[in-house]
Amino acid sequence: MIVEKLKLTAELSEQEYKRVEEVVEKLRKKFPNVMVKEYKTQKKLTFLDVELAGRLNFDVILGKRKDYFVSVEMEGTKAKYAFQIMKVLLDEAGINYSLTLDGKEVYDSLRKKLKESTLLEFL
Repeated sequence: MIVEKLKLTAELSEQEYKRVEEVVEKLRKKFPNVMVKEYKTQKKLTFLDVELAGRLNFDVILGKRKDYFVSVEMEGTKAKYAFQIMKVLLDEAGINYSLTLDGKEVYDSLRKKLKESTLLEFL
């Protein structure tokens, strides 16, 4: 199984947002190929051809809608690295987080639905 597109978002307090913003600025200074687009509610930094684990392209989005947030977005077969990029941003900013990817309740519900329809057809 391959993850081909991934967007992770963390909601932040104003203080956490400022700390993440500082970390992102440090990253921006470390890499030469960064495009910045500023919108009304957010700022999108696109890191192009970054030499990390091979060459990576990814976006970091900082903004405020209802609450402050940071997002990491990646496309392609290397999208799995978005988790690690987000973890670095939050760790460097000193933010506690929990990464829950369970979704077991959906799996169980789908399995139950499949079994129900199979039993009805069998009878």
